[in-house]
Amino acid sequence: MKVMKNEDLLFMWAAMQQMLRPHVADLVCITDQPGDWRVETSTGRPFLTLRIQKHHVGLYLLPMYHRPEVRPEALNPFLSGKSTLAFKAHHEPPVEALSSLIEACKAFIGWY
Repeated sequence: MKVMKNEDLLFMWAAMQQMLRPHVADLVCITDQPGDWRVETSTGRPFLTLRIQKHHVGLYLLPMYHRPEVRPEALNPFLSGKSTLAFKAHHEPPVEALSSLIEACKAFIGWY
């Protein structure tokens, strides 16, 4: 088991996981530990990782790497890489934009 990098972000991580979980219930969860959650497609391709980092909670979406146009503009301030969103303790994650993003990414399963 990996050591959590910042326990202070566990509440935010848990809230984000709870919000995202229904959107990926039909995918395969391969890691579900406090601070580290990974979901794959049924063919074993990475789909989503939600992980506590030192200064933020990172949301990593492989489909967004291949199709950056699926990202709603409301998430641009959180962009930390081509397929990474970083949420700090003082951020209020935009729930509707995240839900929209996950659903758009799911539409590309099998195409990346």
